[in-house]
Amino acid sequence: MKNFTPVGRVGDLISGFVIHPAVGVKTFKEMVDYAKANPGKLAYGSAGLGTASHLRLEMLKVKAGIDILHVPYRGNADALNDILANNVQMMNEINPMPHVKAGKLILLDISYPERHPDFPGVPTLFELGYGEAYVPSWYSIWAPAGTPRGIIDKLNVKMVEIAKTPEMKARLLAINVACPVQTPEEMSRQLVEDTKRNADLIRLTNIKIE
Repeated sequence: MKNFTPVGRVGDLISGFVIHPAVGVKTFKEMVDYAKANPGKLAYGSAGLGTASHLRLEMLKVKAGIDILHVPYRGNADALNDILANNVQMMNEINPMPHVKAGKLILLDISYPERHPDFPGVPTLFELGYGEAYVPSWYSIWAPAGTPRGIIDKLNVKMVEIAKTPEMKARLLAINVACPVQTPEEMSRQLVEDTKRNADLIRLTNIKIE
């Protein structure tokens, strides 16, 4: 907050809650109903304790009032291997998305404010009434505090220019990333808001790094 100043937004991950077909659930509502009827039976693989994918599960559990077992891995690649083998049944990362297209996993929602162009029939968390369970992963460029504003503005303008090109949009979408345009001031506000929301959730759910 104090040592760096925002320059420009690079990209947001577009993910969603996915579930293994063996569960027999095909929609987000069916997943919530199943979890309520079978507390603790569903297992969710995350990239590790305290990661964004872990926070997404905890936020969903709080907002939906459901009990899903959290299984932390050393990274999302290990979690993906286990969901494909049905050792865990759920994930929320970008690396399962190609397996959704291949029919190996079911995409229950889009965890992003807008629908995914490749999955136009899949509703967002916001449309489903669980917008508060959205925990974003966003990437950005920051400079040391005190960097002249003229330099910051010049870099921001160029980043926005590149992000708006059809070529860059297509390259980002291919890896399930969107790049919303933001000013440095908007980035600062988002960092403050995200940090507070995540801190509140960590306190509420007593998440600890072990």
